[in-house]
Amino acid sequence: MLFMPQRRPHISEEKIIAASWRLLSDQGIENFTIRNLCKELNVQAPTIYWYFESKQVLYQTLANLVSREIISDLPKQGDWRERLQISAAVIRRKLQQFPCSGQLLMKSRPEADFMELFEFLLQMIEPTSLTDKQKFSYTTHLFNYVINFVVEEYEQRMLQISLEEGKKENTHADLSQFKLLQRMHEEGMFRLIGSDELFNSGILLLLDGIEQRVKKV
Repeated sequence: MLFMPQRRPHISEEKIIAASWRLLSDQGIENFTIRNLCKELNVQAPTIYWYFESKQVLYQTLANLVSREIISDLPKQGDWRERLQISAAVIRRKLQQFPCSGQLLMKSRPEADFMELFEFLLQMIEPTSLTDKQKFSYTTHLFNYVINFVVEEYEQRMLQISLEEGKKENTHADLSQFKLLQRMHEEGMFRLIGSDELFNSGILLLLDGIEQRVKKV
């Protein structure tokens, strides 16, 4: 049974949030627990629960903070395509800045801050002649592409750390029976994984597709 402090703890909500980001950066979201957060801050669990009644509430707070950070840097001017392209880069940069924030957005329910972010993106495509269904769908595709790209970057990084810690010597798969993959590996194509070039090509592909639909309407 947890005994809540009778008065406000000496540690602030801001310090708990800052420590949460540090812990997510150092240990990843898989190892994030209230117990580890308490160790990071050298406090007891009731101190955390004074501000956040559960880990999920803390996750929600962090996700809302990220949404606000993204909104603050989104472009206010330009045509729909230019603004969405810049916005994709902004979202990716912010998700990289705040560790595991892509996963946090996936694990959290949409609240006012997220709604405001998505509304902002929808406003960019609103002047087009697309239907509301198309506007909502295409904006969702773009947003999900960015989130999943950043999460994949994280997963690849965690895998590489795991392999290095395990001191695996031969970590490359045998591609001899996969001719196309082998050829592309030899040409250095695998280095594109997680790169700015691959990210940007995906965004351009999505925008080209949206633009073709706009022209057809």
